[in-house]
Amino acid sequence: VLASSGTEAVQCVGHARKEENGQLRMAPASRPLIVNLRITAGLLLVALALSSCSALSTATPVMLYVAMVIGKDDRISSDTQKDARQRVDLIVSNFQKLYPNVQVQLALYRRSMLMAELRSRSEADLGPDLVLTDAQQAKALLHEGLTDPLPQTERSSKQTDPGILKHVRLQDGRLAGQPLVLYPQIACFNTQAIAAPPQTLNELLQVGAAGARVGLSVAMNEVLWTAGSLNALPALAAAARNQSLSADQRDRITGWLTWLQQASNQRNLTFFENQGQLTTLLGNRELDWISCTSDMLFRLKDRLGDDLGIAPLPSGPNGSAAPMNLLRVLALGKDSSAHQRSIAIALSDYVTNPLLQRNLSLLSTSFVPVNPDVMIATKSSKNLAALELALKDSQIQGDNLTAIEGDGPTTETMTNLLIPLVFGVSQPQTTTDELISILSQES
Repeated sequence: VLASSGTEAVQCVGHARKEENGQLRMAPASRPLIVNLRITAGLLLVALALSSCSALSTATPVMLYVAMVIGKDDRISSDTQKDARQRVDLIVSNFQKLYPNVQVQLALYRRSMLMAELRSRSEADLGPDLVLTDAQQAKALLHEGLTDPLPQTERSSKQTDPGILKHVRLQDGRLAGQPLVLYPQIACFNTQAIAAPPQTLNELLQVGAAGARVGLSVAMNEVLWTAGSLNALPALAAAARNQSLSADQRDRITGWLTWLQQASNQRNLTFFENQGQLTTLLGNRELDWISCTSDMLFRLKDRLGDDLGIAPLPSGPNGSAAPMNLLRVLALGKDSSAHQRSIAIALSDYVTNPLLQRNLSLLSTSFVPVNPDVMIATKSSKNLAALELALKDSQIQGDNLTAIEGDGPTTETMTNLLIPLVFGVSQPQTTTDELISILSQES
């Protein structure tokens, strides 16, 4: 199998991959062959240990297989693979200075397909060594038994923000993965069309009225930031906690939904299915302002160059925006050899290194470090300064966002309520009642 970085080929029977329809895939091997190889490898390791081969950890070639999740709307194209490889290489190239014998093979999966793919591969003992995904899916994978809990070392515990760490811990205390980076939700815009980004929702509507093309997502998790700006988030959180809502709280939810419906009727403001579509359209210069997550900055920078601008999401008359940040984590696969497992844990531990987190943040200027001791270099980068402001908005709304935050059928159900609302098919008052009912049932 050729490592994606173009380094020397490493043969790994039973984990070999082929490219099929643009996706890297593992080629199956028979179970007897796998067992025999593992027994042979085990005997070899024992023999090496008995011969005092102390340099085994950095001399024996090790191939780590990493499954990386991409957006549900992204095609697994050459551009997608290039973007993914750039992200992973930022980390792996530094790790290889400590472990030069380690190579990483990357396979990309649509988020919606990952669980089924891991089930299929686990049946043949061909699952990945690490899974790079978001916090919600990492917890779902561990809950379904498709990944193993991550042993939390003293170093990773001290080098990970406690508030972030709780997002990957199950109720039984198991850790679903190691937080890697935090991508804040922000505003991205074309500076050729918009000189100064709108700071309020009213200014956003004015920008659209003046001719700039504005795009918003209709997905609940991706448009919820506007509920913070319109001070409806506390009421939504109360419903999610199954608390009784006052008339004023219901009115705030209705007011937020009314704004969404009226915004869809504004000149040059359009709702789209998700932020992935918005990113593509902004990159094609078919939109001028969108909400996005900062993990898209690599791709947008390639398309827009110096014309790309970012800023915190607009506030409202009664509150700040409530960005839904994207937390990327590394989860442990189930089918690793003993040596692959130890290297996978070492890599998971390494990613919280303060120097690495600082250098990568400065190099990419697209994410916030998860290590609480690493200061965000706001004076060195306008991008990082904007990300810090977005992070502060999210922290202000933190408890309420946590109460609402979810993934799966409930979130999809709420999104399905918003679609007819923004197109004028359903009314804000009716949608308010239905939304409160969904949130209350979730609790």
